[in-house]
Amino acid sequence: MSTLRWARYLIVMVCTLLIVSGCGKNIPAIDPVVLQNKLSVLVIMKPNIKESTKSTFAKTLLSWRDTQSIAFEWMPDVTAISEEQANKIQSVAYDYIIVVGNELNQQILPYAQTVPDKKWILIDDALSQNTVELSAANIEWKQTGPGFMENQWGDWVKQQQAMGKTLEWVTVSTNPIPSIWAPSEEAERISLSNAEGWYPQFQQQVKQHAPDWLVVYSPLESSVLQRMKNLPAPIMNMAATTIDVKWDIVLPALLAQMQNKQWKAGIQAYTPQEVQVTKPQ
Repeated sequence: MSTLRWARYLIVMVCTLLIVSGCGKNIPAIDPVVLQNKLSVLVIMKPNIKESTKSTFAKTLLSWRDTQSIAFEWMPDVTAISEEQANKIQSVAYDYIIVVGNELNQQILPYAQTVPDKKWILIDDALSQNTVELSAANIEWKQTGPGFMENQWGDWVKQQQAMGKTLEWVTVSTNPIPSIWAPSEEAERISLSNAEGWYPQFQQQVKQHAPDWLVVYSPLESSVLQRMKNLPAPIMNMAATTIDVKWDIVLPALLAQMQNKQWKAGIQAYTPQEVQVTKPQ
């Protein structure tokens, strides 16, 4: 070996030894606390969700990954859990599964109850209409809650009652009118739109009772609402109440809950700070 080549070889060897020894001194030890608290999250979203919501979740999840070492996966445009998706959920050790969308939550609830080793957080993104019994210890459901409509509309109803106005109600059997608004002795003033052939009977009741208001408590098809406009009473469509979830408040609170292991099974009602409410006039 020539003197020049030998000199180059020695330089390379020395540099390599210096790099290896330097790296060995600077590799940080993994903090056992961080390792123990590292989380994995699966997000499942309904189809046709607002672009602003998608964008907020994307930015938030990336931030969680980069700043909190949280691993995540995302299943978009889900209407029901497929066999392939179910196998994925069963095989991966997700700590939390976050589901976004009212209808999707209704679809997924029975399945989530069969996967008790995962913590499920169901988040409604619109007014929660159906009251359900939720006893599973592995499911938390974020929704407007059973007292939401009373809080939003209680003053209006009291005002009408104080003026002696009479109300004719329309709802569905799974979403009963609060008893404080329509006591049992006024049951004949409540029509169930999910009963077969309900509308002709409703028309007859309106004619008989001559109410001051027709109050829609659960969503109706637009064609039915249009027909109701021909009846001799104004309509107050409470079911048109909408919410916008303030994700910039909800998601940081959710992160803190997961990191602090403060599990809250059952129905968890939104606070007034977590949603923006819009009501029809």
